[in-house]
Amino acid sequence: MCGQQNDDKNVSFKELSRDLFENFFSFDSRLAHTFFPFFFKPGELTKKYNEGKRFTYANPIRLYIIVSFFYFFVLNIVMGDLTRELGQALDSPEVDSVQNVFQKEMEFNIDSIKNAPPVMVTFDEDSLESSEDVSWPLEEWQWKMFNQYMDDSSVSEEALFDSLKLENRHALTRLTVKQIIRIYKRDKELLVSQIVKNLSVMMFVLIPVFAMLLKLMYIRRKTLYINHLIHTIHLHTFAFFVYGIIMALMHWLVHSDNAQEWMITGSLFTVFIYTFFSFKRVYGQNWKKTILKFWITSWLYFYILVFAIIAELLISLLIF
Repeated sequence: MCGQQNDDKNVSFKELSRDLFENFFSFDSRLAHTFFPFFFKPGELTKKYNEGKRFTYANPIRLYIIVSFFYFFVLNIVMGDLTRELGQALDSPEVDSVQNVFQKEMEFNIDSIKNAPPVMVTFDEDSLESSEDVSWPLEEWQWKMFNQYMDDSSVSEEALFDSLKLENRHALTRLTVKQIIRIYKRDKELLVSQIVKNLSVMMFVLIPVFAMLLKLMYIRRKTLYINHLIHTIHLHTFAFFVYGIIMALMHWLVHSDNAQEWMITGSLFTVFIYTFFSFKRVYGQNWKKTILKFWITSWLYFYILVFAIIAELLISLLIF
C-alpha cells in the first residue's frame, strides 16, 4: 500500500498546472533578463550567451521565431491590404477612362506611323507586324485579347491561352505567357501571401550567409562559426522587431505621409546604429577596424539581399 503512490504514473491536474506555470514563468523570467541587454546594449546579449550564460537569457532561435512570426504576420496583412486597395483602384471607372484614352492615343500613334510618308519612316513597316521583335512575349493583337478576357471569369486559363495562337512560338515564350495568365486569373492576395511566406524562408536561409560574412571579416580571431551565427540571429531579430512595429504603426495608426517617411528613416537608422555598436561590443576592435568591417559586411549583405529578393520573387511567380 505504501509503495502504490510512488508507482502511480498518472499526472494529476494540480501537477499538470504546476508544470505548465513553472515552464511559463521560467521562460517569462528569461525574457525579463533578455529585454534590457537585447534592446539597449547592442551585442551584450550575444557576448553573455557565447560566454556560457545560456540559462539566464532566452534562446536566440526561439526569440527569432517569435519575433519573425510577428514581423511576417504584419507584413502579410499590410501587403494583402495594399493588394486589395490596388485592385479596387484599378477597377474604378476613372482608371478605365484613362486606359481607354491611352489605348486610343497609342492606336492613333501607330496608325500615324504606318501612314507617314516614306521620308519620315526610316524602318521597315513590316517590323510593326513581326511577332518576336516588336513585343515579347505577346504581339499587339494578343495583348488586346489578353486585356479583354483576363478579368472574364467565364473564360478559363486554358481557353485564353489557346486563343492567343502561340503554337509556333518558343517554349520559353509559351511558358511565360501561361504563367502570366495564371497570375492574372487567380487571387492576387494568395500570390502575395505566398511571396511573404517564401520571403520568410529566404531570410532564414540568409542568416547562415550573414554569419559566414562575419566569419570571413573576423577570420583572424578564431571565433567559432556558431558564435557568429548567434550574433547574426540577434541582429536579425532586432531588425524584424523594429520593422514590424513600424509597419504596424504606419498601417493602423499613423497615416501622414510626412510622419511615415520619418518613421521609415528612423527605423533604418536605428537598425544601422544598433548593428554597428553590436559589432563594436561583440568583437571589441578599435573604431577604425569596426567601421571598415561593418561597412564592407553591410554592402556585401545588401547586394546578396537584393539578389535573393529578386530570385525569391521570380521563384514565387513561377511556382504560383
